[in-house]
Amino acid sequence: MKWFSQINNSITLHNNSLSAWAALITVISLPLVLIGLFVGYHQILDILTLPDPAIEFVHPTSVDYMLINRSSRIAEDVLVSFGIVDLDSLPQRPVPIPSVNYDYVNKNSAAGPISWFSNFATPGHRYFGIVYVGCRGGERLRTYWIYVKHGDRNKGFYAERNERDTYQINIMKVATDPNYLEKLVPVSRRRAIQ
Repeated sequence: MKWFSQINNSITLHNNSLSAWAALITVISLPLVLIGLFVGYHQILDILTLPDPAIEFVHPTSVDYMLINRSSRIAEDVLVSFGIVDLDSLPQRPVPIPSVNYDYVNKNSAAGPISWFSNFATPGHRYFGIVYVGCRGGERLRTYWIYVKHGDRNKGFYAERNERDTYQINIMKVATDPNYLEKLVPVSRRRAIQ
């Protein structure tokens, strides 16, 4: 017990200097702990955030698109695929537009406008179909309805598809019945190509 009383006497004797050191360590370590918590919180948020690429169609006469990444993570291996049908060809046939793979789209940014339609379209013809966009590790695969009359700036629209939309469509009815197109893609969901 002698050693315990020696330690106690030493602490009592140096009480003021030990208090000063404790205060100094507190003043230095508290901001470091707060910085560590802040950085850790943002790293966890970054891990939990998934990239989510989207498309906006622009230029109504040529129908280009912009790749948009509104997430705070880089969207890597972005794939855009097309399933477009020429409604005015007989018989209606798919337009051979190849899928396009982009290495990345930076976080909170856009890429484009990207031309894809003019090389495959016949002026005056109507086109309808689906465009897909997704990326590796992405939040979801986005799909869009698109309707365009090539060269007519007032006849183009697109709409993001939702869970209630059907994948089974009758292309002959789309080509001939405006009411069928209205049921498939209601006017309230359509976005004009601008």
